[in-house]
Amino acid sequence: MSAWRPGRRTVLLGGLALLAVLPWLGGPYTTLILTAALALGLFALSYDLVLGVTGLVSVSHATLFGVGAYGMAIGMTRLEAPFWPSVLLGIGAAAALAWVIGFFSVRTAGPGFIIMTVIFAHAVESIANVWTGLTGGENGIILAVSRVALLPGLDVRFTAGSRSAYYVVLACLALAYALCHWLVGSRLGLILKAIKGNEPRALALGHRVGVYKVVVNVIAGALAGVGGMLYGLSQGFVSVDLLRVLLSIEVVVWTILGGPGTLIGPVLAAILMSLGVDYLRSVTHQYLFAVGAVTLLVVLVAPDGVGGLIDRLLGRPAPAARS
Repeated sequence: MSAWRPGRRTVLLGGLALLAVLPWLGGPYTTLILTAALALGLFALSYDLVLGVTGLVSVSHATLFGVGAYGMAIGMTRLEAPFWPSVLLGIGAAAALAWVIGFFSVRTAGPGFIIMTVIFAHAVESIANVWTGLTGGENGIILAVSRVALLPGLDVRFTAGSRSAYYVVLACLALAYALCHWLVGSRLGLILKAIKGNEPRALALGHRVGVYKVVVNVIAGALAGVGGMLYGLSQGFVSVDLLRVLLSIEVVVWTILGGPGTLIGPVLAAILMSLGVDYLRSVTHQYLFAVGAVTLLVVLVAPDGVGGLIDRLLGRPAPAARS
């Protein structure tokens, strides 16, 4: 008789249950950093659609993360708009910018694509730095939001360290994962995998490769914008740091360590790496050496990432074998 192995759904539900109880194991600061980690997990999940599923290396994904946060913040503070119109402004701004970046970048390939995304990233960061009347420049925008009306009669406290804010972010992450999982298994997802596997063949089969690249960039950009908004709300502050290229490089690392194309892997890598860096930064000034050592260890032990390691433990084929 073969040994029983839990399925991925069982592991996901167990992980979700663990995340649900974590805020009760610490104080407000623990809840604050956990909430930020979940928002970054959603950010990494959105990037996996671009890199892991489609095979595009974008260095402007943090731009979309930050623009989503800025769009909501500008709506709530500068325009004094209600919460939901401000949210739509943030998502719309991130999706629109993702379309612009995709429209111009997909006309190149390889290093050219990467360079185009870097140009856009630096351009948006520079605009945010100098347009102080709108973005606050280096000072950013403070979100003095104590309560948010999610639904009629349902208000959520978004103060720093609020458990209710944590559960809202956790619910959004779970919904985003379900959406991405469905998308990857859909016809669109199969075409995106075909583009990653053999782009000339996908072109020969009549697929409009450029259009599909722009579409996935817009979808991922909108999700990244949601992550940025949740991050800004949970921290009570939106700054230019959310737009920096360094954050885009970090999400590339998280995706590679998590396992490109696994969806759950980049989420786990983002959460664990952000929490680990926060802890190591509090105990040593040489925390980057420890981060580098852990990264090297993960690459050696699990070359196909954390998600690939989980799949192997569950007896499932690696993403490359499934695609």
